[in-house]
Amino acid sequence: MDIRDFIFIIDLSAVVLMVLVAYLSRRLGEALKIPPLYRILYVAAGAVFCAFVLDTLSVNKTWPLPSYLGMLVRSVAALSALLIALRYWRWLFAEYFKK
Repeated sequence: MDIRDFIFIIDLSAVVLMVLVAYLSRRLGEALKIPPLYRILYVAAGAVFCAFVLDTLSVNKTWPLPSYLGMLVRSVAALSALLIALRYWRWLFAEYFKK
């Protein structure tokens, strides 16, 4: 297996996880009357997919791009997804540490 295969598996896992958290955050946001920030999680999932496509195109020499561009897009998507998920789910930490 090549490193690109592992990156594909990680990207696919990240996209599925972001879509799942976005769905659950939408449901939680409706109950708690939180603004619909969960949509940013869908954008972040799309950005991870686009980063995979950019890496694939640059490896195939179809479109020469800097090698760090895919990781930069993934990093920004992951950071934004983490911040949005914490906005919806931070009450879990308060409940856990309340013991």
